[in-house]
Amino acid sequence: MTATFAQRLFSQTRRKNPFCLPEGEIQGLAGWLIALERSACGLSRHETRIEGFTIPYLKGGQGEPLVLVHGFGGSKDNFNRFAAKLTQHFTVYAIDVPGFGGSTRNLQAEYDIPTQTRRLHQIIQSLGLSKPHLAGNSMGGWISGLYAATYPDETGSVLFLAPAGMKASWKSEVLRLYTETGEILLTPSNLAEYERFIDLVMYKRPAFAPKLVIKAMAARAAKDLELNQRIYKTFKSGESDLGSQLQASGFKGPAMIVWGENDRVLDVAGADELKQALPEAELMRLKKTGHAPMMEKPAEVAQAYVAWRKVLR
Repeated sequence: MTATFAQRLFSQTRRKNPFCLPEGEIQGLAGWLIALERSACGLSRHETRIEGFTIPYLKGGQGEPLVLVHGFGGSKDNFNRFAAKLTQHFTVYAIDVPGFGGSTRNLQAEYDIPTQTRRLHQIIQSLGLSKPHLAGNSMGGWISGLYAATYPDETGSVLFLAPAGMKASWKSEVLRLYTETGEILLTPSNLAEYERFIDLVMYKRPAFAPKLVIKAMAARAAKDLELNQRIYKTFKSGESDLGSQLQASGFKGPAMIVWGENDRVLDVAGADELKQALPEAELMRLKKTGHAPMMEKPAEVAQAYVAWRKVLR
């Protein structure tokens, strides 16, 4: 879609059917394109509130509740195309993790994984969900896993999408560089760094990724640089002990693990470590896939997940 065509479509549609643009982080034409994608994927935007934070979330579908938790530097919209394949089977809730996406920014707040896990519990309670199923990518996978370990009786199942929190994943290119030099490749401060960030995270970019949206997201990332760097350092200063926490908890599954074999952010060796902690978990490795399988191969991952959930019944 060219910018000229998108601008004409934007102008015509706004006259016929005006609606609110996405909140906070992305506005203008880029924000409208994101809103259009949400609508096409069967998702609508809502908000809930917990102590100190307003939390936007996307909702769509019908069936048992499935809460989607994005990774570091991401947002609820990371799940749009994945969620579109799930709404015939589940009621999907894609949330903005506090401090990210369109949620409240508080430079004085703490954002360590245990704190974010407690906030996820508050969000789920505010939505009135009983024993929801969880799916989390990267940071969101760590939060989802710790949620299951902390609230095992309140967790239906967990889909781990290349989760953080595994010791073996520190073999990755991104984490080795951070250990050796302190450089954080996942906190871009300009468009060029954001382009590099995308190519680090994904083996291959999705077919439709408009340049104007990428520019708008790069600007948002640059604005959040200070907070993002602090949050990242907080994560990496703690122990990657999700596996041991799950083993010591009352949660033994059901769980499904999906990991890209070409993950440069968190090494795929983490999949075997997590499988050892949860021996009954379903493990799916994806060739030619990076750190965001739900974005790179949404249909394939969704199809496998739906099939797995049917077996659980």
